[in-house]
Amino acid sequence: MKRGFSRDFILVVIGQIISLFGNAVVRFALPVHLLEVTGSSVVLGVVSGLSFLPMALMAPVGGIIADRINKRNIMVFLDFFTCGLIVVFLVLYGRLNLVAMVLMC
Repeated sequence: MKRGFSRDFILVVIGQIISLFGNAVVRFALPVHLLEVTGSSVVLGVVSGLSFLPMALMAPVGGIIADRINKRNIMVFLDFFTCGLIVVFLVLYGRLNLVAMVLMC
């Protein structure tokens, strides 16, 4: 009988830990940067409040997708999608309104 976790499982767990840490950093850093640039706590509050709307609206859709598609494929796609959003943010930084860009990410 084999004991312990498989190599693939360990790699998925490590990847997920890195991904969740990166997402937490982005979710913390973008609003702080927005506050630093605008200096407005009102803008920060509105943007922070609005950032929950996509999650609330898309949670039921995400549940349906999670029931029908391989979870690993979903994780990989969403990690690459997040990476793509950050790259777009970096490319457009200074060219578009910062508030709109933070709402996009």
